[in-house]
Amino acid sequence: MKDRKKEEAKQLGDFIRGRLMFVEHLCQERGLDKGKTMESIRAEAMRLAQTPERQAILDQRMFRGVVLPSSMLPDWLDKVLLEATSHVLKGAEVPLYSNTSEQSCIPFEAGRFNAHRQADTVFKVMFDRKSPEEWLTRSFRVLHQKCYGDVILESLRIERMTDRAFRISMDNRRLEKGSPMDCSTILGYLYGALEKLGARNIRVTHRECATLPDSSFPLCIFEVSWQVN
Repeated sequence: MKDRKKEEAKQLGDFIRGRLMFVEHLCQERGLDKGKTMESIRAEAMRLAQTPERQAILDQRMFRGVVLPSSMLPDWLDKVLLEATSHVLKGAEVPLYSNTSEQSCIPFEAGRFNAHRQADTVFKVMFDRKSPEEWLTRSFRVLHQKCYGDVILESLRIERMTDRAFRISMDNRRLEKGSPMDCSTILGYLYGALEKLGARNIRVTHRECATLPDSSFPLCIFEVSWQVN
């Protein structure tokens, strides 16, 4: 039953829509041909999807369909798209994932991009007139649920260490899409959200990742700190 629930886990389409918009943004920034880049990502995503059933859903719902902000799409679809995008766009010297905001990677930048975009659009009300502390203790929990569903809320803990330092823990092993690459999008989202809220000298680290192969960590831990000036 647990595996069945994992298989059926879904998330709000705006997060996946943001992945596609991030690819377009990166193509413009790097001077890449958008059509050719998307075709490369599609080919890699179809390979990663593996089964004919998933390949059909991927092709029809994402590459030939329209992803709406209100769509509910399966977690595995986001995982496949994120991995395919990273494989195609990361470059030779860039890692597939990172455990610190001091080292960028495609998943980190994708999360950062989504935070900037959503702060001005679909989740603007959750950012407006919020201090970084208020956003972390109130809005982040709601946003995280919209991306990961109710299952993650059971383990999510947000602890205040000092006025401008927090420790966030969650059991990402319970997620079908849980992976070091997905954790890097959380890293980037936290960083990007704090940027939008006016924080400076932001530092986000993820030294304890439960989704790494053979990891001995029971939870994923994110440590966040910043300054205001």
